Amino acid sequence: MNRSGTVKGLILIILLWYAAALLVRSPIVPYPHLVGTRIIEEAARRPIYLHTVLSLYRAVMGMLLAIAAAVPLGIAAGSKPALGDVINPLLYMGYPVPKIAFLPVFMVLFGIGDAAKIILIAVIICFPMAISVRDGVNELSAGFTDLAKAFHLSSRAYLKEILLPGILPRIFSSLRISLGISLSVLFFSENFAASYGLGLFIMNSWIMADYISMYSGIVILGLVGFFLYRVIDMLEKLCIPWARGR
Repeated sequence: MNRSGTVKGLILIILLWYAAALLVRSPIVPYPHLVGTRIIEEAARRPIYLHTVLSLYRAVMGMLLAIAAAVPLGIAAGSKPALGDVINPLLYMGYPVPKIAFLPVFMVLFGIGDAAKIILIAVIICFPMAISVRDGVNELSAGFTDLAKAFHLSSRAYLKEILLPGILPRIFSSLRISLGISLSVLFFSENFAASYGLGLFIMNSWIMADYISMYSGIVILGLVGFFLYRVIDMLEKLCIPWARGR
């Protein structure tokens, strides 16, 4: 993603925002320059940094926990047919279940702090990520397996030299998809038993009919998502240098 493309996209968003504000002509859709001014004002106060840092922490930890669970599950389901026969039905049955409804259960089990919110994010994005990793394993050419056998590679060497490099693009692709889901879950979860968080900041602003602050929180949450997407892009370039030309 080049800088000129980013600037053009930002300009387009601002123009569409101005058009919507002019069309609606209501405080519920404030003008972008008013929101920008409020963000600058909030930047001089400590609470907005606490809201942002804690939201970022919860989103990142939830995604890391999901990766730790989803990658081994996906590899096991894709590389071992016997395990796949057991894991696949669990993935298919668990994926459609609205797991966000289990937040009260997680809060009882893990407390009302960050742990319940992080685990909720991890559980929700673990299923699509595991399915994506499994599909990546299945897409590996059978020739790689035959080559590993011909060179008498150990299971550990096969995993390190062939399997993981082969599914890394799938892992990063699922991370990008899961990031949007994790931020949506984060917004919901931060409205329960939270002292800080962008979700709480946005909803409190809405309750107080402070729509400019509400939109400033939404913009900051969007910037957090943009920052995480850029981090994922940079990590992909480092981990998959052969895919830079894609």
